Amino acid sequence: MAPPGPGQLLPLTRSLLPPSAPPFLSGRRRLPPPARAQTSRPPPWQPHSLLCPAPLQPLRPLARNRTRPVAAPPGASAAGGGEAQALAAEFMTSERVKVAAMLGLALALCNADRVVMSVAIVPLSQAYGWTPSFAGVVQSSFLWGYLISPIIGGALVDYYGGKRVMAYGVALWSFATFLSPWAAARSLWLFISTRILLGVAEGVALPCMNNMVLRWFPRTERSSAVGIAMAGFQLGNTIGLLLSPIIMSRTGTFGPFVIFGLFGFLWVLVWISAITGTPGEHPQISAYELEYITKGQKLVKPQVQGEKLKKIPPFRNLLSKWPTWALISANAMHSWGYFVILSWMPVYFKTVSPDSAACF
Repeated sequence: MAPPGPGQLLPLTRSLLPPSAPPFLSGRRRLPPPARAQTSRPPPWQPHSLLCPAPLQPLRPLARNRTRPVAAPPGASAAGGGEAQALAAEFMTSERVKVAAMLGLALALCNADRVVMSVAIVPLSQAYGWTPSFAGVVQSSFLWGYLISPIIGGALVDYYGGKRVMAYGVALWSFATFLSPWAAARSLWLFISTRILLGVAEGVALPCMNNMVLRWFPRTERSSAVGIAMAGFQLGNTIGLLLSPIIMSRTGTFGPFVIFGLFGFLWVLVWISAITGTPGEHPQISAYELEYITKGQKLVKPQVQGEKLKKIPPFRNLLSKWPTWALISANAMHSWGYFVILSWMPVYFKTVSPDSAACF
């Protein structure tokens, strides 16, 4: 290219323009800026996490003493009627009902062995020439042993458990009942000794019953269990007063003593083989029943097999409370009328109306 003449302007070329010249002077296009990494920015209405962190979510309260509900018994349906029938069927076939039935039979034997003498005192007084005063000594000899044995029996039950003490108690009073005919034939005082032994052995019955109900039944069923057991207690009075005259008329005066004593030995065999001290020791109890009993005994410490309570009962603390003496007084008044009627009713009918009491 020829150089320009004088007075001519130099043409604007790209080679003569500096690199920083604007593009419209040089005719070149502006290149787009290099792409940057896309970063997500929060919208202007949302605060930044570093300056203002997100609000904390409220904490849910911790579950305390949350127990898993006991599963429904096998065969229970969703309907209320079906579930009630299943619960009733489970209760009637459960192992704990067998315990209550055995306790009721034990208390029935306890009272039957006791009231036999109330019926036998009439022919025995005629056979041996006893005066009414001496007949009262023979009748009250049972209560001599029964006076202290409930206290001692309660301590033994707390130490050894209800099953073991009940087995020994029933075996001992059945032996005393069975031995009564032999003792009466040998010596009068030996016969009275057997009656004292009967009272000592029968004093452990109610403490054992309370201990077994406490271990085998939940809190919601303990009243029902005590009702079943005490029904057997009163059934013994009925059986003893009703069957003793019939048995005496067939087998002699001492027939009821032998028969009721043998029934006691049979009861002991069944009790030892079929009943355990706690539900956890029973080999045939169902998982549902064991869970049901355990869940219903929240305030009861489970008794481990072989565990013994070495704490002496606080007798001084108990006897220093007015409610204790109120219960003792009420029980004393009840026993006064109960045992007077139970012991002397056959003698009364025989004395007042011999013809109407021929069975005695």
